[in-house]
Amino acid sequence: MRRPLTPRGRRPSLLTTFALVSLLPVALLGFGLSQYLAHQVRSRAYADARQSAVLVATALQTQLTPYEFRYGLRQGDLIALDQTIASLKASGVAGATLWDSRGRVLYADDRTSIGHAYRPGPRLRRAFGGRVAAGMSPGDWSGKSYEVVVPLRFGTPGHVLGALELELPYAPIQTAIASDVRTTYAFIGGGLLLLWISIFRLVAGASRKLRRQADENERLALHDHLTGLPNRSLFLDRLDHALRASTRTGSGVAVLLMDLDRFKEVNDTLGHHCGDLMLKELASRLSGVVRPTDTVARLGGDEFALLLPSVTQADAGIALAERIALALDDPFVIDGLPLEAEASIGIALYPVHGEDVETLLQRADVAMYMAKETKTHYAVYDADVDNYRPERLVLVAELRRAIENRELVLHYQPKATLADGTVRGVEALVRWQHPERGLVPPDVFIPVAEHTGLIRPLTFFVVEEALQQCGRWREQGFELTVAVNVAMRNILDEEFPNELERMLDKYGLDPSVLELELTETSVLADPPRAKEILQRLRDTGVSLAVDDFGTGYASLAYLSELPVDEIKIDRSFVMAMDREEQHARIVRSTIDLGRNLCLSVVAEGVESAEVWERLAELGCDSAQGYFLAKPLPPAELTAWLEDRLPRDLRAEVA
Repeated sequence: MRRPLTPRGRRPSLLTTFALVSLLPVALLGFGLSQYLAHQVRSRAYADARQSAVLVATALQTQLTPYEFRYGLRQGDLIALDQTIASLKASGVAGATLWDSRGRVLYADDRTSIGHAYRPGPRLRRAFGGRVAAGMSPGDWSGKSYEVVVPLRFGTPGHVLGALELELPYAPIQTAIASDVRTTYAFIGGGLLLLWISIFRLVAGASRKLRRQADENERLALHDHLTGLPNRSLFLDRLDHALRASTRTGSGVAVLLMDLDRFKEVNDTLGHHCGDLMLKELASRLSGVVRPTDTVARLGGDEFALLLPSVTQADAGIALAERIALALDDPFVIDGLPLEAEASIGIALYPVHGEDVETLLQRADVAMYMAKETKTHYAVYDADVDNYRPERLVLVAELRRAIENRELVLHYQPKATLADGTVRGVEALVRWQHPERGLVPPDVFIPVAEHTGLIRPLTFFVVEEALQQCGRWREQGFELTVAVNVAMRNILDEEFPNELERMLDKYGLDPSVLELELTETSVLADPPRAKEILQRLRDTGVSLAVDDFGTGYASLAYLSELPVDEIKIDRSFVMAMDREEQHARIVRSTIDLGRNLCLSVVAEGVESAEVWERLAELGCDSAQGYFLAKPLPPAELTAWLEDRLPRDLRAEVA
């Protein structure tokens, strides 16, 4: 399955991702930091409370001597302490208790406890050990107090003789802690928020820049940098989407492939800069002849593709091809120089010609090259000329093997003069007796050979077999010429004349015994080159004939320049001339044309005595057809010749 290139749903942006991902860590960081600082605030508050207690104890200790810790406080001492404690309570101390080192109460708010000894608790034991001890008293928050027990030392070594236990109200401490914690939370929260907003703004800017860069990268990845059109990747993706949509709706899709004819000449002659300008102008013109729902893409070089979704017939593709041809009528003005342009366009339709992306493109490509070969500007895919179909590839392999193993045979159809019925030549027609398929018609395997390059070895096989047989007949006394059909590839083959000369020399035959038959269409592929090679063939002494005359597109002016000796009227006109006057006029005009150009005229497809007589009356030179004889194997034709040929046409055999 092709991965879609066009986004169906965007992923979260960098900004959104940052917002989602960063908030939790920042919140956790803020919470942790706040808890830590709150703990520090509480610790500081408790430390302040302990420090205050130590200061109070230090001040109170000045009123005491070791004596009081050994023997107890006197009445005057108690009164003095009452006054001191009263001033402390006014400053926020909730209560005070003075202990000696044995756990006996020396002073307390509750006078009934003075003089009593108690088992020291953990804080008191800690104080007797020389350390300040502190902790919360039991009860709810409103009634709680913070108890601090401070050791009291006397003498130089600093012996602990007792301890002062102070009860500090917890509510003021809690209030101070809460206030400091709120302030801390506010500072932390605000600071982290400002930090996050600052980073968020930086990330937002970076996200926008990255998004713009990503959009630009996506555009460059999916569009042609020269023309701005979708490139091959985006075109394939859109085509895949169009095929899926058509499967659901039941509509069709047309694909057009096109390239400019002779665009390489522009690049080679004027430079790539002019070629690029021409491609940009072409992209603009193509975009101007399509619907908004259509896609125009540049696949590379001078190759473009067009996608037409929601069509029902190939007519939509043909109509677009004709609009493209009109759009190319106006010259391309490049740096002040007007340049003419023509294009070859191939059309394939879904689902008629293919049901997937690769098949449609391959078949549009086949159609484009058919348009290029036939000079028709555009062509709809035709399976009969597709050399890449599996069954066609099998046929190609079998035909190659048949040529190499010389499994093909030739039949010969005689050609007689209309004046006296003298047979002076034959036409060689190749036949393929396939071991499994049976007799394969020439109109099946000849086009395959023409479009795969097998036509060259096939033609040489036919020429060699025909010359060999012609030599045998001449040895038997039949002074016959032999005609062989040649294709466009043969006419454009520089080595073809040389190969023919070698084969003629091999069998010791004069070049005049060989006649080559070519069609009008075959010389139009590359007229200058075809004319040059035809002249070389003519110079060797080989005769040339235009076969199927009247069915091609060659102008009379061009035809008159070709070095040909004969024209053959196509059988479709001859066979209908006794029924349709229009065809009879065509035959008459062709005979007159041949006479005016000093060319011999041969009528093909003569099947009745009436047509034979009519052609003779019109002045036609020769004829061939079933009225005379059908194509025959060599042995049967030899027997036919012995029965039909007049004795005076037989050469005297020494």
